[in-house]
Amino acid sequence: MLVHFVLESNAVAGIAAVGSTDGGYSQRDVILLITYILMALVFSFLCSVAEAVLLSITPSYIAELQGRKPKLAALLKKLKQDNVDKSLAAILTLNTIAHTVGAIGSGSKATVVFGSAWFGLFSALMTLMILFLSEIIPKTIGALYWRSLAGLTAQFVQILIWVLYPLIWISEFLTRLVARGKTTHVFSREEFIAMADIGEQSGKIDQRESRIIQNLFR
Repeated sequence: MLVHFVLESNAVAGIAAVGSTDGGYSQRDVILLITYILMALVFSFLCSVAEAVLLSITPSYIAELQGRKPKLAALLKKLKQDNVDKSLAAILTLNTIAHTVGAIGSGSKATVVFGSAWFGLFSALMTLMILFLSEIIPKTIGALYWRSLAGLTAQFVQILIWVLYPLIWISEFLTRLVARGKTTHVFSREEFIAMADIGEQSGKIDQRESRIIQNLFR
């Protein structure tokens, strides 16, 4: 995503520099610059959180929700287990649109507002903001607080799927061509044994329970 943003910004810098002169800008240019920056950061932040939350949700958590929140459990099952490709396609589509429009718009307006001589510094600062504010920080938040954010994320992703359905359909078609009917297994026996060992080490289950689980899968 960072490489994509930098390439888009650099590409538009030359175009904007041809049609503008340093120092001649209006209040509208400043407002548009801020709008494009926020578009790139805010939507990318939401997409990164949603992606991290979605990938962190486990089948056991969905099963545990069945008794307490059956509607949420059904939605999470559909988004994570039944149609994870569609969910990820929706998230990545919005993220790509936000980065592309944000890069082109902010690069163009930054050249008008600050002048072409400052475009390199602007690109560097935007790259750092993209890295920390829309990649590292939101994905860390999603990975740490996915249980609390699961409900909001499910609703957010479902809305994205409705809005971006034509683009998602194209993505699914291409995915089917690559996958060619291949399926993946959720867990292997070895992974269940490893999970029991990790649960024992972290104190979630005691040694006796861990040994029982491991013996069942040997």
